[in-house]
Amino acid sequence: MSNHKYNAIQCKSFGPIDNLIFSKFDSLPINNNEVRIEVKGCGVNFPDKLMVEGKYQLKPSLPFIPGMELSGTISESNNDKYPTGTKIIYQMRYGAYSEEVIANVNDLKVFPKNFSFEEAAGFSVASQTAYVSLVERANIIKGQTILILGATGGVGLAAVQLANAIGAIVIAACSTKIKQKEAIKAGAKYAIGYKDLIDNVKEITNQDGVDIVYDPVGGEYFLKSLKVIKWGGKLLVIGFASGIIPSLPVNIALIKGISILGVRAGEYFRKYPKLKEPAMKNLLSIANKGLITPVIYDSLKLKDAIKALKKIENREVIGRLILKP
Repeated sequence: MSNHKYNAIQCKSFGPIDNLIFSKFDSLPINNNEVRIEVKGCGVNFPDKLMVEGKYQLKPSLPFIPGMELSGTISESNNDKYPTGTKIIYQMRYGAYSEEVIANVNDLKVFPKNFSFEEAAGFSVASQTAYVSLVERANIIKGQTILILGATGGVGLAAVQLANAIGAIVIAACSTKIKQKEAIKAGAKYAIGYKDLIDNVKEITNQDGVDIVYDPVGGEYFLKSLKVIKWGGKLLVIGFASGIIPSLPVNIALIKGISILGVRAGEYFRKYPKLKEPAMKNLLSIANKGLITPVIYDSLKLKDAIKALKKIENREVIGRLILKP
């Protein structure tokens, strides 16, 4: 099985995403605890773009293959638990934008029932981020009110669906009317624009504010969200899709007694590995009940990775964008 070639997207130097190239690689043999995966779909995530540009907190050794998650079938295996033909999900720090991948069997994830390969490819990163944020970090409970910024991005829609499944009251902030409709469809009770964000949230909550803010955007909206958190609330810092890292006026945290919680889901489970298996079982159960299903915006060919990343960069995508080898 190892004497063949496969294609992948390669980053040879940090810089513009236009520098990515479609390259051929020689297939390598697998070890006893590994499987070869025939990739069926790769999820495209905003950190992929940042990693290629050298702006992400993780800087891989060059050259590297971008991409953090994939779905596929096992094409070669030395492990009885994972025979050839098994559908799986695999999440890694990078390396997914490829026609095939070698993975350690201990890192494979169960394929949710009734998911397509595209849905499975877009499930792991966004849903895990939402789960760690809402369940593990914020301890969200039924009846609480949550404001979700960037609500129709990949991690945003996953948070909308999960919060709704738990029984929270979701206020989704989106930039357009079309995106607001998608947020309502995903389970938000309210969908608002960014103009008059503070007034709208206060009106919806009868001036009380929200229990939790979920912020993958950063910039000016982080600062505005501080004004709509109720006393003792929690602000989840997921990322900075706006490209602006805000400064925190700590006097507001003091006066309102709020908690600022940073979330890096992958790092969280690397620090607390014993928590990963029960969390993933719970998340899989929620997915199998149909309460979380990735919204697929589009699927593009693997060779069109640059085009896909530009769609992410330009905020065109509602939900998940998938590359298909």
